Amino acid sequence: PQMLDAVHAVCERWELHHAVVGEVTDTGILRALWDDEVVGEIPARLLTDECPRYTVEQRPRPESAPVADPVAPDAPAALLELLGSPNVRSREWIFRRYDHLVGSRTVRRPGLDAAVLRLRPGYRGLAVSLDGQSRMGRLWPRTGGQLAVLEASRNVACTGAEPIGLTDCLNFGNPEKGEIAWELAESIEGMAEACEALRVPVVSGNVSLYNETDGRAIDPTPVVGCVGLLEDVRRVPRGWREGDVILLAGASPVALAGSEYQARWGEVGGRPACLDLVAEASLVELLWRAAPHCSLVHDVSHGGLAVCLAEAAIHSGLGAELALPDDPRAWFGEGGGQAVLACSPVVVDLLGGVPLRRLGVVGGDSLLGVTLDELKQANA
Repeated sequence: PQMLDAVHAVCERWELHHAVVGEVTDTGILRALWDDEVVGEIPARLLTDECPRYTVEQRPRPESAPVADPVAPDAPAALLELLGSPNVRSREWIFRRYDHLVGSRTVRRPGLDAAVLRLRPGYRGLAVSLDGQSRMGRLWPRTGGQLAVLEASRNVACTGAEPIGLTDCLNFGNPEKGEIAWELAESIEGMAEACEALRVPVVSGNVSLYNETDGRAIDPTPVVGCVGLLEDVRRVPRGWREGDVILLAGASPVALAGSEYQARWGEVGGRPACLDLVAEASLVELLWRAAPHCSLVHDVSHGGLAVCLAEAAIHSGLGAELALPDDPRAWFGEGGGQAVLACSPVVVDLLGGVPLRRLGVVGGDSLLGVTLDELKQANA
């Protein structure tokens, strides 16, 4: 109540109609009044934890069978092709058509992890991101639900923002079919598990069901939007700098199952990497705490580590000298939580809480055997 005048002032500033419509009590009862007369009341628990549940028949489908490893070109050529694939290539051609600088509050434009908006008159800010993993959901719906939450949260954490709230859109086929009902339930359970591990609430959401063509349903596709709060937008990482140390944070296993690499050169199948949600939550916390001390933080997502590093180089306008194992899983595996951090050598000793591995040093005009110009052209 003591903040009512401040909220009123904000609404007036933005010409928003507003009115006090109620107050929070400790009675546990939701009560509606009209002219001081009670016209309806119900225990709040019946609308929340004890609300009636809609039950449908669920029919679990078999786990996706293992498949042979893809036969792909050499790693540099594969990297260039993945950078130009529909799920990886730059989205600038979309967002540049819209006024993403409206109000002159945009501190970081869309395109890398999350956009950042300043909250005037101070220097606090909001980071905003949207993510989803339909291919992982096809292989194992619970993992797809977990990844949607984790990746959206990692995105805002990479800017230095602590994730504070989520919204979702659940896109599925016909839930009256047992297999689809199971996919929907499993995806929601996965999302809930990830939210509990991160201690971040889902504050809104919607569903889009019955998405089918000729009886064939879309892949299970939970999409999650995340908002994070920054204390100082002046400390958002801008891009890695010459001589910075490049680190890989996180030791969660990755796999080719469900990856862009597998989809491009093989048959999509197998079991995605198992997720350690405690470790995933620790990584998210490390990212938002470390980001103000780093020149760049970028999470490993679609396309794997090689694509992550290439995107960082394109964003920063600088290449890097790197030492990666000669293994497609290391370059292009996806699933477990990992992120790339770039910082000055003196900052490295300040980082901790999750496993860190040194990958190399920023410098030059190439990365992983490919010139910066070739990377930019492939990703455009």
